[in-house]
Amino acid sequence: MHRKILMQPLPRKKKYMKKTFLAALIVLAFGCKKTVTEIVQVPIKHSWLYDSSLFSYNKIITSSVQINDSTLACFNKQIMTFINPSQLNGSTNGAILGTTYGDLIPISLSPKIGVYPTDINTLRVFSASNPNWNFGGFLFKPTYSNSNTSTKGFPLANSGAGYPIINDKYVLAPCEIDYTNQVTKCNLIRIDTTVGIPNSIQLGTSKDIFLTPAPSTTGFSSGNYYSFGFFNKFFLTIANQFYRIDTLGNVKAFGYGPLPIPNCRVSQMFTIGNYLFAITFSDILISNDFGETWSVFASTPGFIYLVLTYQSIGNELYAFYNSQLWRVANTGSTLKYTELDNDGLATSQITGLQKVGKFAFISTLSGLYYRDTATLNTPKK
Repeated sequence: MHRKILMQPLPRKKKYMKKTFLAALIVLAFGCKKTVTEIVQVPIKHSWLYDSSLFSYNKIITSSVQINDSTLACFNKQIMTFINPSQLNGSTNGAILGTTYGDLIPISLSPKIGVYPTDINTLRVFSASNPNWNFGGFLFKPTYSNSNTSTKGFPLANSGAGYPIINDKYVLAPCEIDYTNQVTKCNLIRIDTTVGIPNSIQLGTSKDIFLTPAPSTTGFSSGNYYSFGFFNKFFLTIANQFYRIDTLGNVKAFGYGPLPIPNCRVSQMFTIGNYLFAITFSDILISNDFGETWSVFASTPGFIYLVLTYQSIGNELYAFYNSQLWRVANTGSTLKYTELDNDGLATSQITGLQKVGKFAFISTLSGLYYRDTATLNTPKK
């Protein structure tokens, strides 16, 4: 008996199994979707926000000033940049200043005028108006004496404004000191607008002011230079002597400082209302007659209060040190310091505080920061 071998069904079964296997692969490949979790980095929003308008060397801001209600000017020794609060993090305009002499020393500023030394023998006085052009100011060179015992040249200030500006019009600049003959020469510069040329200024007059030491002292000696302008008067510490000079050139010599007390040399000055304060190496002094007479307000208040940088914004006084910020109030018998929120400033070294429009701005050596003015006085937690 011969048995027949049925060959046909076997191929059909293999073919069916092959199709089933391919279908399963297709289901696995396209029917089963992998679940992917996407991690999104959410930026941390600080209280102080960084303005990306400035970049590269422009971020090293040594000085800033409110030009008007819609313009902030930021300065280093090479670039002046104008910031519009309604166009933050955007394009800006400005002017080239172009010097690195005394690189991180702040430029002296008012809303209309800027002054800084381009070298030891030259001051540049420029218009800070917006728009600005690079030839809208002038260079000033002093006339020196023939003395061979004098030190000639513009000194660099240790802190604060090197050559303060009063009423957008007057500048006081020491230019020569003679320790042998005990006399210091300053230039009292008057600045005029240039007729017919918008946003341009020119030299009006220059008057020589000669300073001699107060009779109660041993005379000029090597020391730091500080200069300030308040109540239409210049206040000057130079060669360990302190002076008041008005815009007419009248001089009052106080001696080593406003008061005959130890460590009386003035390194900072600020106002609260009509009160004028002076920071010495050990005390805080006060004057209620615009700097003509003085008394001790706080004796040896602590080192930190003597090294803060003080700045008035309208009727409010602020102080800063590195990246810390304080609001300062006069209680009548003491100064009250309230440390303010500095979240976002990191370790930036503060160089100035301004209010423009609805924003408060802090300039630093690493960039510009801003926040809503209404939250500026938020205490630090």
